Amino acid sequence: MKKRFEKKYEDFHKHSNPQRKIITDTNFTYRNITSLLNRLLRHPVKILDIGCGAGTIALYLASKGNDVLGIDISKNAIVSANESKKLIGLKNVTFKKMHFPDETPEEKFDFIILTEVIEHLENDELALKKIFSLLKSNGMVLISTPSKNAPLYRLGIATEFDIRVGHLRRYTIQELARKCEKTGFKILETKKTEGIIRNFLFLSPIAGRFIRFIKFFVSDWITYIDELSLKLFGESNMFIVLQKP
Repeated sequence: MKKRFEKKYEDFHKHSNPQRKIITDTNFTYRNITSLLNRLLRHPVKILDIGCGAGTIALYLASKGNDVLGIDISKNAIVSANESKKLIGLKNVTFKKMHFPDETPEEKFDFIILTEVIEHLENDELALKKIFSLLKSNGMVLISTPSKNAPLYRLGIATEFDIRVGHLRRYTIQELARKCEKTGFKILETKKTEGIIRNFLFLSPIAGRFIRFIKFFVSDWITYIDELSLKLFGESNMFIVLQKP
């Protein structure tokens, strides 16, 4: 099971290209999470990015002065992330191949990011326990994950996508909050995000080809329309912010 899991993500990151510059706050793919991170992180801290992929978020946070460790199951992703680090010229970010939650760093962190990862993990309760142990007192966690209430998921349109990318489950905010509280976390904030339009762009292989062209005012315009669809039809994704007492 573990080897199949690793192979899936090695294949996914086989063609990851290194970055030559830091993403902007209006980057269509990441703008929802960067706006939240900027609100939560008011001064530089020590951050762990679990499932960092090719390192886009870790590099963004390091560019703002944070000390960042990014870990990922994929060797290809880590190679690409380290190439990006050299090209951009950052020294306060480190990338390591690590099979979380079986393998974890030895140090403790002020802030941990788990974005689009927990739905892939076979034992989500063990993952939350390991994250709790990796946090300093009063440290915070940001988790993002697909919602069980997603309109396209409820229509059955997202089922094939979930299988293809290795989603083992989805949550409602209430279900995930209960698991986190059971682990010992305090819930600081929950947020419904991503409307049906944005979700369709990421689910559809054909529509997804156009995401890299969504820039500048086009990104603002589509985001505005998507937020209206979020209010009308419900969320496709969610954020939950936790704190270790």
